Amino acid sequence: MRHLLAVALVLLGVQTPFAAVPGSEALAELIAHEFDTNSDDILDQGEWQNGITGSFDKLDANRDGSIKAEEVDRLSNDISAEAGDIGGVIIVALIKQVLLTLDTDGDKAVNRKEYDSLTDGIFTKLDADKNTSLTLAELSELPVKIMAK
Repeated sequence: MRHLLAVALVLLGVQTPFAAVPGSEALAELIAHEFDTNSDDILDQGEWQNGITGSFDKLDANRDGSIKAEEVDRLSNDISAEAGDIGGVIIVALIKQVLLTLDTDGDKAVNRKEYDSLTDGIFTKLDADKNTSLTLAELSELPVKIMAK
């Protein structure tokens, strides 16, 4: 279940060092903890891809071929266990907002094509210094960079 939580958190985004998004530092740490297989607090492209691979099916709880905001609600207890009750509420709300951002056809659901095309580009958007790795600070920029088109 932790992997599913981390994948959902990747789709959501995290706080900047300037506290632009409440709870995002904790979120960045959860993502890094789940995806960082060599425990160096940095995600390389391989770790990112391995963390993302197969996540669509895990997030698509009802197996209808799309991820809807209401499917994120089932993550609430796990997220709250990691981030506290208030953090859980904030993170679930952010995940839902990011999902709406990923919805390019406006149907209030993210299908596999939308998910794959956008998650492939997320790493590049986050890699501010273009060194093919992501630090916690870079991960914390996820909501800002995803929602700013």
